[in-house]
Amino acid sequence: MIQRRQLLKYGLLAGTTTAIAACQNRTNSSSSDKPSSLKPIKIAILTWVGYGPFFVAKDQKLFEKYGLDAEILKIEDAAPRRSALASQEVQFSISTLDWFAIEAAQGLPASCILKLDDSYGADGIVSSKEIAKVADLRGQSIAVEKGSPSHFFLLSLMKEAKLSAQDVQAIYMPTAGDAASAFSAGRAKAAVTWEPYLSTSAKQAPNAHILTTSREKPGLLLDLLIVHQEYAKTNPDAVSGVIKAWFDAVEYWKANPTQANAVIAKGLGVSEQEVSEMVKGCKYADLQENATYFGLKGNGTAPFFESFPKAQQVWIEAGLMTKTVKADSVVNTSFLKGIQA
Repeated sequence: MIQRRQLLKYGLLAGTTTAIAACQNRTNSSSSDKPSSLKPIKIAILTWVGYGPFFVAKDQKLFEKYGLDAEILKIEDAAPRRSALASQEVQFSISTLDWFAIEAAQGLPASCILKLDDSYGADGIVSSKEIAKVADLRGQSIAVEKGSPSHFFLLSLMKEAKLSAQDVQAIYMPTAGDAASAFSAGRAKAAVTWEPYLSTSAKQAPNAHILTTSREKPGLLLDLLIVHQEYAKTNPDAVSGVIKAWFDAVEYWKANPTQANAVIAKGLGVSEQEVSEMVKGCKYADLQENATYFGLKGNGTAPFFESFPKAQQVWIEAGLMTKTVKADSVVNTSFLKGIQA
């Protein structure tokens, strides 16, 4: 079963090379068959279909097209992934909007350079049918993985419905799968989880339904690509090349979804059937979406700059972070502007 985003560890930027080596899964081919002129780079991801186009870019030699020899490392846990980026063991890493709000405030020396994807129905809340809207969660027990994108999704929706964390009974679970199991077993009136647990628990539990999903609430759960700030300063061509390779891979996926999904499945180490199902709840971000998200179209809207401080405020109110940083200090849109020009 495909693994999804894991719990964010709220601590200092910790981890060692040993820890990184213990949890990483290298997916590169031998560098001996690559032209020596290619610049080696490393991109840290975790097992989630939203990062699939990186494997497509590698398979279709799109990184090489831009002079890069890319190595994709699966580092499932957040702490060693952050540590790898901070030490430049890797130059690029994935994050989520909600994770990055905390990572940046903790001092991670990274800049956001690209939106990768949106959750588009893959995440949601399952509840008993008497809970008809988010406001009805008041006084109810809710199973959720603390500090995760699921938790952020719940807190954001509750804030919108004018509910505070004190208005519900949170039951913190180790994983989103455990949250779904708690709901199915009747230990909670609702649970925040993701597919396939979301649909399964809604079918298994009596009198249950899916209350809402990320499809109805776009813009809350999305993935970003971040780069070490110093590396970006000294290697601008490599940063632009990674972004261009991503856009090319997304276009290839649009034109050849079956072939691309097979490549993604192999890269992630899951079945093609799992990928074809999971990708239904994910929307890959192309150049136009990135131009919109980072406010490069000149129409006065810039969702990243609106959402980033809101994410920080959600975590502050939940007591999971204490300091903030300005959005414009942790984003670098110069590469997208150069590509868009």
